[in-house]
Amino acid sequence: MSEPIFTPGFNLDSPHLSDYFGLWMIHEETFQGFVNHVSGRDLNLHLKSAKVASSVADRDHRLYEVDQHGIATFNVVGPMMKAVPSMAEGTSYLRLRQQFSSARRDPEVRAGLMMMDTPGGTARGNEDTAREIAKFAAEKPLIAFTEDMTASAGVSMASQANKIYANNATAMYGAMGTFVAIQDTSGMAESLGIKVHVIRAGEHKGAGMPGTEVTEEQLVEMQRIVDTLNENYLGLIASGLGRSIDSIRSLADGRIIMAADAVSAGLINGVQTIAETVQELRGMVSRKTSFSQPTYQKQTAMAIEEKTPATLKELKSTFPNSSAEWRETQLESSHDMSAAAIDYANFVEAKATVERAEMQERLEEAKSAAAKPASPSFGHQPLTVSNVSDSGDDMDSGDAVSDFNAAVCARLPKGVSPSFAQRQNAIAFVSRNRPDLHQAYIAAGNSSARSKRLLQEKYETSGK
Repeated sequence: MSEPIFTPGFNLDSPHLSDYFGLWMIHEETFQGFVNHVSGRDLNLHLKSAKVASSVADRDHRLYEVDQHGIATFNVVGPMMKAVPSMAEGTSYLRLRQQFSSARRDPEVRAGLMMMDTPGGTARGNEDTAREIAKFAAEKPLIAFTEDMTASAGVSMASQANKIYANNATAMYGAMGTFVAIQDTSGMAESLGIKVHVIRAGEHKGAGMPGTEVTEEQLVEMQRIVDTLNENYLGLIASGLGRSIDSIRSLADGRIIMAADAVSAGLINGVQTIAETVQELRGMVSRKTSFSQPTYQKQTAMAIEEKTPATLKELKSTFPNSSAEWRETQLESSHDMSAAAIDYANFVEAKATVERAEMQERLEEAKSAAAKPASPSFGHQPLTVSNVSDSGDDMDSGDAVSDFNAAVCARLPKGVSPSFAQRQNAIAFVSRNRPDLHQAYIAAGNSSARSKRLLQEKYETSGK
C-alpha cells in the first residue's frame, strides 16, 4: 500500500488565508519585514486575485531536478508555510514533503542536495516535513547546503540531512526558537472611547481580540503552547544531530549563530563552496552501497522510521524532573523519545491544571472563610481568654470543652493578647500533662460513631 503524501482534499494549487496566522519559527527581523509588507492589505482579496493564484500555482508545481549522477536538488527558499506563500517567494511544506517522498521512491534519484536560504516559517507543517526528510536521508545520501541563511524552522529540517554545510563563515544559522506575538490594544481602544466586550464560552476563547486586555492567565496559556511546540522543535533537531535535547537547548536562545561558530558548536559540518559540496555528494553516490552515514545520524534516522523504544537511562537524562511512575509508563508503552517528549508535555500540563484547580479551590475557601464570622472547629467555641475564667477554676465543670479551654488559658499571659506561638505552646502543654482532658476535648468534637471508633483505635495504637 502506498503512503499518503498529504491530506486528501487539501488544495496545494492556491495559498490559504489560515497559513498566515498562528505560531511561527522564523528569524524575527525577516518576519517583521514580512509583516510590514502584509500590513494594510486585505488578505482575503489578495488571495482571491487571479494573478496571485496563477503565480502560486506555477511555483507550486515545480518539481525537483535530477542531474546525470542521480542527484535531486530540493530548493528551500524564503518563508515556509503549508501552502505556497503568496506575498513573496517561499516554500510550501506540503509540496516539499511530497517531493522528498516521491524522490525517496524514485529509482533514478540516488542522492539529494537541499539548497537552503530561508528565515524559517510557520510551526504548522514543520514537523511532518522534517520527518519526511529524515526518511529520505535514512535511505539515500542527503546534504543540506546553506546559502547565506538557514534559521529557525529551517534548522529542524537541515538537521535531518546526513551532512550540513554553509557557503561562507558569516552565513547565518540558528535563531532557534518559537514565538507568537499578541497585541494588547485595550489602551488604544479606551483612548478612542471604545469598549470591546468578548462574549465567550471558555476562559481563553477570544484571547487577544482587538481592543481587549490580554490577561495574565491568557499569557500563561500562550506560553504553555509555545513551550510545548518549542520542546518538540528542539527534539527534532536533537534527533537529527544525534545529540541530547539539553545540549541543543543551551544554543536555542533565538540568536543567530555565524556558520564558523555553528561548526564549533557541532550544528553543521563545515564551511565550503557549493562546487565542493556537489563533488562530495557525487563521491557519496559513486560509492553506492559503501555509502555510510555518520553512525549517530544513521541510528537516529532508523529510530525515526522504526520508533526505537526509549531506555530508562535516556528518559532519566532527558526528563530529569519526571517521576518514576511516569518513566515506567513510557517503558511499558514502548514509547520512543519523540513520543515521550509529547507525553511528558501533556503530563506536565495535566499536573499544572490540577495544581491550578487546587490553588483556586483553596483561594475560594479562604475568601469564603474571610466573608463569614469565625466559626469554632468541631462545633467548639474559639479559644479566647474572655470565654473562660482567668483562674481556671472551671476546669472541673464537667464540660470537656470548657475545662480544656480553661486549662489552656490558665497558661497564657494575662492582660495582653497572646501570640499564636504562645497559644500553641499552651495547648501542647495541656495535651501532654492532661491527656485525659485532651482526649475528652477531642471526643466532644467528634461525636459520630465512626469518629469515636477511629479515635479509640488511635489512642490504643499509641498506648494512651
